[in-house]
Amino acid sequence: MSRSLGVMEAIRTTLPQWLLEAFVAATLLGDLLLVAPALALFYLVDVGSSIRRGRREDPLCSDRTAFLIATVFGGLALVVLLESVFALPRPPAEFHVIEPSEFGFPSGHTMAATVFWGALALWLPYGRRSVRLGVAGTVVVLVATSRLALGVHYLVDVVASVAFGAVYLAAVGWLARDRPLRAFFVALGIALAAAVAAGVNGRALLAVVGTAVGLVGWWLVEHPAIRRRVYGAADRLRSDST
Repeated sequence: MSRSLGVMEAIRTTLPQWLLEAFVAATLLGDLLLVAPALALFYLVDVGSSIRRGRREDPLCSDRTAFLIATVFGGLALVVLLESVFALPRPPAEFHVIEPSEFGFPSGHTMAATVFWGALALWLPYGRRSVRLGVAGTVVVLVATSRLALGVHYLVDVVASVAFGAVYLAAVGWLARDRPLRAFFVALGIALAAAVAAGVNGRALLAVVGTAVGLVGWWLVEHPAIRRRVYGAADRLRSDST
């Protein structure tokens, strides 16, 4: 059964070329090329803040940041799982402005944007929550619209992706209760399910390895012996600089 409601076709065929090029840039807001470095940056900033405070009893990475990273990892793995389960095609190639991957449902970019920006809005402690949610919602709508404008998804695909992402965030918030270890185990479980559903698949393998490395790396860095060494090295650097 066709998923087309005619919306994507109408948007794609009426937009001018300069606006299509703008949507090529806008779609990056839900791309792994932005999400992965952003997560790394949040982690490094958080660790740097902890080192500057110098309280050895504090974790190097706050539970809030670790929970956010684990949640996004799980959401990215869920994209792979759902794409493998549904395995639905994209719109015809004649509509494509860019070269997409194989499956069209759900929209990976839209769902990644929902999970990533939604997680930032829900769990980052900066500014007013209503403002964060407003910014996240605007970005998600922009990414979803870009996927239609670029001719690589139908309206049903992006709407379902937002719903999947929102339900996932609510489920993780309820299951993990802001505890990063629980969130990492949820993410790892989803990644393993994606690997089973997708078979020998590079994206599924990346989801498993990335989540496992994130979990093990976070645990190792937060081990008391490692944490003492990091704080000790920072203290020595500060004393040498003075």
